[in-house]
Amino acid sequence: MKTDMYTSEELRVEAESFYKQMRIKAQTMFGYPSNNVRLSQTTKALLEQHYNSPFSNNCGDIDERGYYSMDTKYVEKRIVGLFAQKFGMGDEFWGYVTSGGSESNSCGITLAFAKNPDGILYYSQAAHYSIKKYARLYKRVEIPTLGADVMDTQALLAEIEKNFQATGAAANIVLTHGTTQYGACDDVDTIVAFLRERAIPYYLHVDAALFGGIPNNQTDAPILQDCQAHGIHSVCVSLHKYVGFPDVHSVLVATEKPQGQSIDYIGQRDTTVSGSRSIPAFALYHHISERLHEPDTGAYARNISVLENLLTEYKIPFYRAPNANIFVIDQPSKATCERFQLSCFPETLNGKTFQKSHVIVFPSHQQADILALAEQLRADLKK
Repeated sequence: MKTDMYTSEELRVEAESFYKQMRIKAQTMFGYPSNNVRLSQTTKALLEQHYNSPFSNNCGDIDERGYYSMDTKYVEKRIVGLFAQKFGMGDEFWGYVTSGGSESNSCGITLAFAKNPDGILYYSQAAHYSIKKYARLYKRVEIPTLGADVMDTQALLAEIEKNFQATGAAANIVLTHGTTQYGACDDVDTIVAFLRERAIPYYLHVDAALFGGIPNNQTDAPILQDCQAHGIHSVCVSLHKYVGFPDVHSVLVATEKPQGQSIDYIGQRDTTVSGSRSIPAFALYHHISERLHEPDTGAYARNISVLENLLTEYKIPFYRAPNANIFVIDQPSKATCERFQLSCFPETLNGKTFQKSHVIVFPSHQQADILALAEQLRADLKK
């Protein structure tokens, strides 16, 4: 491996080769939630402007500014507003663009304990690993699943009631709208109705990293709407997943603004987890606006139907959660997993462990590549 300085020409050639391979690999990536949409010419131009502009830093609270004025907070606020409107979070929303879903989940949990500092954190065994990572900082209860990532709602309610009766502890809850492996959605309405009926104080954060980016007009899709009416306090969605932006970012949107800490150095409060953030604000806003106003109401379901029909025709067993774009199958050959970049994971059922993979289908996938995947899975099945 070369250890001395690379010349500009060497770097240019290497980069050209690298990005060419990335474009090829993107066509057959079916195992991870990244919707590789083509950027519009306007978004490309706005991205170029961003990377050719002076440095900007959206430090501190999205609604405040000290003497430092080289930020794009007013555009960031528009971005948060797009999702506040999509999710029905009300007019007094707050949030910001984070570095990714992990930061957004961390912020959601922080908001929960700011509201209920003596509460207990409840989350599913199938929750994203970032939630389990931050849960270690708090008093917590992990709720088991009933299989296929479905949270045992009755077990959750029993734990909440038991702890509330014993100590009066509020329920700080993280639910998932589209789990990582199976695409399951937790039962928000049943849980909130239970809490309200018993007057148990609570904070509810919903991790909608993948499904939260689906436009509201899509048929047969797991749409998340009217969050305020359903008793949800905060939601996060990843912008590099269904929304398909080429940089890793997430949006956290909440119905309540945190108090935060006043920081003399920046002349404002810091209500965020990261403190500083740099975002291609105009390109991001334009791209999200295009994606959330998809005119084709069948875009979400079309490729899903293609794969579902092929798997059925080829007699390849699969599980698909209601309205999900995730198909869980028996783990195929190593060559197939590598070619189509399939995510692999174990599943334990009745004391036995099985190796599984999942296939995630997006509108950006070409039907020829979907056919190639299905044919390769059929070939593996015959071996």
